[in-house]
Amino acid sequence: MVKGRIDIGEGTIIALVIFILIAIFVRGRGPEALIIAMLSVATFLFGIFGAFVMQNRHKRLDELRSTMRKDDANYVALYKLSSVFGEKIQAKLQKLIDDYFMATIDYSLNDYHKSAPAFLKLYDFILSLKPKTAEQKEAYDKLLGILNSANESRKYTEFLVKNTMFGFKWLTLVGLLAVILFSVFYINNGSIPSIIITVLLATASVMLLLLIRDLDSLYWKEQKWMWDPLQQVFTEMDLLPYYADDIIKTGRVKLEKGAKVRIAHYPHPYPDISGKTVKTVVIK
Repeated sequence: MVKGRIDIGEGTIIALVIFILIAIFVRGRGPEALIIAMLSVATFLFGIFGAFVMQNRHKRLDELRSTMRKDDANYVALYKLSSVFGEKIQAKLQKLIDDYFMATIDYSLNDYHKSAPAFLKLYDFILSLKPKTAEQKEAYDKLLGILNSANESRKYTEFLVKNTMFGFKWLTLVGLLAVILFSVFYINNGSIPSIIITVLLATASVMLLLLIRDLDSLYWKEQKWMWDPLQQVFTEMDLLPYYADDIIKTGRVKLEKGAKVRIAHYPHPYPDISGKTVKTVVIK
């Protein structure tokens, strides 16, 4: 569950319209040596620093994606291996894994640690199993190994989601962007070529900042790296996919028509998830 925000497409359109109006109706003083020098330095630093930050944020996202996919495999394996303990045990484990997955979805990634109680219930349940047959003992050893791997993945995921950009980096990027915007509009002389170049450069700079924001907040292409794989995991565990209502309302996930899913509704403002209701619906 997250608050609404302006996505890259919306932000780009808004910036484009604003910059076009400014470029047309607010005429600058034309090229000046000092302003051109400031623009050159600012664009160079913004490009170099922005590229470094984007590479760093991409690497973080790739590591998070890899860790979560490994985690998905762990829970599917736990579910499948538990079948040797009988249908009741497997059903109980399935319910605990489902509860844990729902907890991770109820909270935003920044609050991933709040799903720990649900994970510990799952952990304690597996530890409490009493294998009797040789097959169960072998499966139990594998379950413990997978459980430890899942715990390690969880801790690393907590680290990655908390590894956001420091404030001084944002301040640097915003400061350089401000210099670029001031400079390009200052030297805009009102001619058609000048207006076009000014608008394009200003809009592209804002787009870059929005892209870095989405990478840092982990919204970048989350449909492909988060929601689609998670839907597949639910299916592999014989469960209906589960989503928070805000995720659907804000367009963070797009569901196919005819898909049968569970949607959670929350009567209180985030992060209070008490009193939530879950309904099974068919997407129309």
